[in-house]
Amino acid sequence: MVLCELCPRQCRVDRTVRTGGCGMDAHLKVASIVIHRGEEPPLVTGAGSGAVFFSGCPLACSFCQNKQISHYGLGRQVSPLELACSLVELQESGCSNINLVSPTHVTPEILEALDEARNRGLTLPVILNSSGYERPEILSRWKDHARIYLMDVKYGDNQTGRVLSRVDDYWDRVREAIAFLWETVGPLRMDAQGSAISGLIVRHLVLPGMRSNPFAVLEFLSEISADIALSIMSQYTPDFYTGDLPEMKRCISPEEYRVVLDRADELGFETIFLQDMGAPSFYTPDFTAPKPFGDCMRLL
Repeated sequence: MVLCELCPRQCRVDRTVRTGGCGMDAHLKVASIVIHRGEEPPLVTGAGSGAVFFSGCPLACSFCQNKQISHYGLGRQVSPLELACSLVELQESGCSNINLVSPTHVTPEILEALDEARNRGLTLPVILNSSGYERPEILSRWKDHARIYLMDVKYGDNQTGRVLSRVDDYWDRVREAIAFLWETVGPLRMDAQGSAISGLIVRHLVLPGMRSNPFAVLEFLSEISADIALSIMSQYTPDFYTGDLPEMKRCISPEEYRVVLDRADELGFETIFLQDMGAPSFYTPDFTAPKPFGDCMRLL
């Protein structure tokens, strides 16, 4: 019997018997495999990023745009071997990387799949694309498998994480994770064609009313290093929000987004990826559709 401690919830559930805090049992479940052209520019050179969206999530964000898969578990069960074959197929399709979205709660099965994919010729850099709610002990298991870490820092305080994501310690855990990754993999590195090959990118989604406490997030990151590559996102949409906070029932304003960008600039960050104010309509997926993001080519 293995009691699950993969994420900071450490629910210690035997997932061969029942579902854990992530909503998943012990099986590997994939919601979608696509060539994604909507990620940060260094991640989408060539044909695009080979994205694998896993069902389930350690968080329960009340505004999650991927709720179909993160909350409701939409997807299909696959074996590590089947996943390995799909990863090689993404490489053969011209993708610049393998982008594993919300993989933490199925880490052992994915690592097995990556080992098999390498045996079958996979050479692309692998991205661990995470909510930021991570344990350094588990991140260390990815050391020989992932080269790029695309990490959310959702909130700059624990209270907001409690209200919006139903965890008491988000801010504490995400700071540990980012500090660990900065020491482990360092800044974003790109090849001569501008394609990411290793390092850390941190995402922050600006919420209406500055609810995400973005200044605390930016100040924390700047204390580590202004060389951290930032992706400041404007794509929040109220369409998925299920709570009762009035300010969360609208999109962010251009002024709210601009003040966060200005603060990042004041703090001296060298690399900042931006979104335009039309991002909510472009980045809202439907995982029941053949092409969840519209501009993505569905492979499975």
